[in-house]
Amino acid sequence: MVGEIVGRDDEIAVFEAFLEDGDASLAALVIEGDAGIGKTTLWAAGVEQARTSGWRVLSARPAKAERALAYVGLGDLLDGALDEALPALSPPRRRALEAAVLLDDGFVDQRALGLAVRNVFELLAECAPVLVAVDDVQWLDAASVDAFAFALRRLGTSRLRLLLARRLEPCPLEQALDVSTLRVGALSVGAVHRLLRAQLDRAFARQTLLRIHEQSGGNPFYALELARALGPEVDPSRPLPVPKTLEELVRGRVAGLPQATREALALAAGVGMPTEKLLARAGMAADALDAAVDAGVVVRERGTIRFTHPLLASAFDDRSVHARLATVVDDPLARAHHLALSRDAPDADVARMLDDASRRALERGAPALAAELAEHAQRLTPAKGGAEHRGRALAAARAHREAGEWTRARSIAVDLLAETGVGPQRAEVLVFLSGFEVDELAVPLLEEALPQAAPTLAVQIRIRLALSRRFSTGVAVAFDETRAALAAAEELGDDSLRIWALHAAAFLGRWSGDPEAVTYALRAQAIAAESVDAELSKRAIGLVGHVLVDRGEYDAGRVLLERDYEEWRERDERIAGELLWVRAWLELWDGNFERAADCAGKSMELAAQYGTDSHPHPLPGAWTAAYRGRFVLARELAERGLVLCAEQIRVAGPLFPGVLGLVASWSGDAAAGVDLFAEADRIAAAIGWYEPHMRPWTADYVEALLECGRVDEAARVLDRWEAGARSLGRPRVLAQVMRCRGLIAAAEGRVDEALSLVERAVDDHEQVGDAFGRARALLAAGIVRRRHRQKRPAREAIGEALAAFEELGAASWAAKARAELGGIGGRTRETELTAAEQRVAALVAEGRTNKEVAAALFLGERTVASHLTHIYSKLGVRSRTELVRKVQTF
Repeated sequence: MVGEIVGRDDEIAVFEAFLEDGDASLAALVIEGDAGIGKTTLWAAGVEQARTSGWRVLSARPAKAERALAYVGLGDLLDGALDEALPALSPPRRRALEAAVLLDDGFVDQRALGLAVRNVFELLAECAPVLVAVDDVQWLDAASVDAFAFALRRLGTSRLRLLLARRLEPCPLEQALDVSTLRVGALSVGAVHRLLRAQLDRAFARQTLLRIHEQSGGNPFYALELARALGPEVDPSRPLPVPKTLEELVRGRVAGLPQATREALALAAGVGMPTEKLLARAGMAADALDAAVDAGVVVRERGTIRFTHPLLASAFDDRSVHARLATVVDDPLARAHHLALSRDAPDADVARMLDDASRRALERGAPALAAELAEHAQRLTPAKGGAEHRGRALAAARAHREAGEWTRARSIAVDLLAETGVGPQRAEVLVFLSGFEVDELAVPLLEEALPQAAPTLAVQIRIRLALSRRFSTGVAVAFDETRAALAAAEELGDDSLRIWALHAAAFLGRWSGDPEAVTYALRAQAIAAESVDAELSKRAIGLVGHVLVDRGEYDAGRVLLERDYEEWRERDERIAGELLWVRAWLELWDGNFERAADCAGKSMELAAQYGTDSHPHPLPGAWTAAYRGRFVLARELAERGLVLCAEQIRVAGPLFPGVLGLVASWSGDAAAGVDLFAEADRIAAAIGWYEPHMRPWTADYVEALLECGRVDEAARVLDRWEAGARSLGRPRVLAQVMRCRGLIAAAEGRVDEALSLVERAVDDHEQVGDAFGRARALLAAGIVRRRHRQKRPAREAIGEALAAFEELGAASWAAKARAELGGIGGRTRETELTAAEQRVAALVAEGRTNKEVAAALFLGERTVASHLTHIYSKLGVRSRTELVRKVQTF
């Protein structure tokens, strides 16, 4: 077929180079040009070339009439690939895709759908390179565009290319890709001559040919239509006897067809690409389209009807056609769409039906269609300007916002606000408009809405809960708003609002140290458990787990979080990601650093995949990286979180400067650490963040102050932290307080008291199961003893701390412990090593790696590392080189 294309050799060469390009990046070739210029011909040639070259081709050819529907393009594109792809998808993604392409009923989660499409592309690309080809991409329905764009932005394979044909306006798919544009221009006179000979089997005189070329502008479709309209004789002294515009010419061409054929074509144009069975249901005779096929207006392809060029379909636009189609199409949303287009005068019954269809479109994940149907419902509402009319306008605005058309959504709402008087409906519009503002900018709108919403309690509650999210006003103010909202929700008896309010109260209670936080969480969980509404259940998931983590009840928290994760990981991946976020904190504080890093990484990956990345998401990953000694990663994640804070809440959460303080002080810059810890304290105090467990930087703040010689200030910081921990009963925090008290005593020269305190801290940390805290207390005890020349007990304490740090994977603290061991003088006899330690030392001295030693002695690598820790401690060495020298002296 490529060889039959006239006058497009250069364009074909561009496409062949595009397929052969070995660049690893995902890329697209866009064929653009005016209507009729030959884009579709080149696109079809490219598709054929890809297939013959071994590419897997996924193609779609949307029609203008399909643009208002939902997921039609997606269904066409993946047709033939679903049987092999669906079984490989996770359940949430499989259900979303099946619902979108009408293999199953149900709600379409748009993010899960986008990830499903990405997974399908990746799966197919494992077997062969994939070409995604869309002709007339400007007619691709918005729901399909959103799903494709979401998938392409997250696609990791380079074995996929896109071939798009469109008119001159860019499409959203191009924003996710490295795009090359192939501009299709006019044909030369010679090319037009060859085209007419090939298509019409007719030769024209030179002057006639020049006139055809001039009037068509070298547009092949226009040239063919002009040539078809000419009779056998052309008077060179007179203008060509044809219409001046392409649209007129197209209409003239179809006007010559039989009436029954034109009626069938009108129905076909209204659907886009109808099946012949659908046209038969509409009363069309089987041979009604024969004349159109003979005239080259449509073609039959596998039981469907397709116009040979989109311009030919544009000749038909009749309301009566849509009324007829509304009685025969299968898809209820398509039926509603056609019914809306068939009505001009207000119709209350149709408007109500369109309301229902708009809600159904939202459930199917097609907000653009929902918005269009809502606007049709508003247009057909009999009482213009009434409450029902305004309610439908607000519904349309909400659907437009859901579809990402924020400008249109806000425009509708602004106009609606201007025509809505004081009262509950105005309050709803104000609340809607507040969603376009950030933090404090939304407050005036919400405060104006609050008194007007008084008669409508549900709206009033939503406003109070929205006001409670103002981070910058402080937790106390937010808590007052939340309590008021909770009381109102209780009065109303609305479970949805009650859970929302309890959710907010539980989180604010956690931040402020309110002992009732767990009560709020348990109540929310109980209400959700009795409800059959899955959305209510989602709001309560993880709440109790959060509170149990704050209280240090890790075993109970782990059981609860594991249960919830197993229940939700195949139902809703975003909920699963939120549970992993909480689990990361639990594992970090429980000393399982590697598991914490895994949970934090998976949580962030899911947030990124679903496009829900927000300021809290980097937190557990940053803190875990710091504890593992991965300071570069910790700093990157913390700085990313600060950027998100600035964008999303305009206030930096205290945990970000807190973790940056850890990175600075643990890297040896205590002064920088003090400044960052002070900033974390300042932010926490300003917003009322008083829960001592949620100020985990405090112990390191005290140590950094001591290192800078600011003993009195360290004591004041510790006093405040201890008071909160004692009032709330936080034994893990109190164990850290005990360790810090010992360090302060040591700094003041009270050696015996210091040793007593840090050794009590070792026991306290062990009692609460804090392995990392116990290792730090052992290290502190060893340092105090070393400074007072108690070498043997110092070496034993530091050696035990080193073994614990290595077991935990706390690299920077293990390095610090080794350095402290190196500072202990004196010789240790080889005979103090156990037999197993002697064997390990001998093999390491030969230059063997831990892995090689483990293989030789049939031990685990971790056991070898543990032996080495004790060997270093007993021999007073810090490295393998020193160990070799030490062994050689035995």
